[in-house]
Amino acid sequence: MRMENSKRKIIAIVGPTASGKTGIGVRLAKEFSGEIISADSRQVYRGLDIGTGKDLADFGEVKYHMIDIVDPEEKLTLFDYLPLARAAIEDIFSRGKLPIIVGGTGLYIQALAEGFQLEPISNSEFLISKQIPNPKSQISKITREQLEQSTISELNNILSKLDQEKWKNVDKKNAHRLIRAIELAQEGLRPIKIKPDFEVLQIGLDIPRAELFERIDRRVDERFEVGMLEEVAVLLEKGVDPEWLKSLGLEYKKITEYVLSNKYYVLGDGSEKHDTKYLSHDTEFQAMSQNLKWKIHQFARRQLTWFRRFPEVNWLTDYKEIKRFVEIFLEH
Repeated sequence: MRMENSKRKIIAIVGPTASGKTGIGVRLAKEFSGEIISADSRQVYRGLDIGTGKDLADFGEVKYHMIDIVDPEEKLTLFDYLPLARAAIEDIFSRGKLPIIVGGTGLYIQALAEGFQLEPISNSEFLISKQIPNPKSQISKITREQLEQSTISELNNILSKLDQEKWKNVDKKNAHRLIRAIELAQEGLRPIKIKPDFEVLQIGLDIPRAELFERIDRRVDERFEVGMLEEVAVLLEKGVDPEWLKSLGLEYKKITEYVLSNKYYVLGDGSEKHDTKYLSHDTEFQAMSQNLKWKIHQFARRQLTWFRRFPEVNWLTDYKEIKRFVEIFLEH
């Protein structure tokens, strides 16, 4: 049962992929009358279930928000996500429940905790008026098509000339996020922080590195067993752009490439797709699977580096300790 307290308080469970965030969040929700808000930039998409680790069966009777809210390829950026997540928070508060944010997209969690919003840039500050040139075009306002033809280096250069300081938290290696930041800057918008009217306790799941890597490897194997490869094949069959899928992260990138190279889906001419029962004996599949595991290990390291730069994150391992932290937070 949740502790009675007039203050508006939120719990955030953060950590690297495969660290068990959903399980901890659900346990806390059951004990403290909470509801889950996903802070995952991919779980918002319908049909992307296995590769994004939605694990909806684990929620049981616990209500969840910000999962399956848009179709594949539909635009939903951080600044589209934030007002929807804040509305979910207010809805949970209005029913006397405890909002519990769970996710591995660190920027989404920090944006909620710190109160990120967009504001118009005044005319005197509107840097686009300087007519920043596109590396491939000499016009002031760069179109989406032109941006998509630019390299990562060129995109970073464009953003640095527009409003780099205000967009410094954008993932400099993610073309999709760089393009959206440039588009917003060109529209005369930039991010600001307005302190939210709630307190947030951030708990990071501190898993020993060797154990974390074992969990990652086991989860990759389990996801293939329950149909992750088929999930990608079905999305491609439905006409989802493979380049969009590849932009979603390691699992979808590596699997999409494998599916396409092996024609592992029903083609327009009615060609049959492969039978996954025999994939475990396929050397190319095994090589792809192992490479995916190594890449996710590297990604988990980067996630930890990102989260550990925030001193407000309390790194805990044992559930009893986590529960006690929550109790103390809610009591005061």
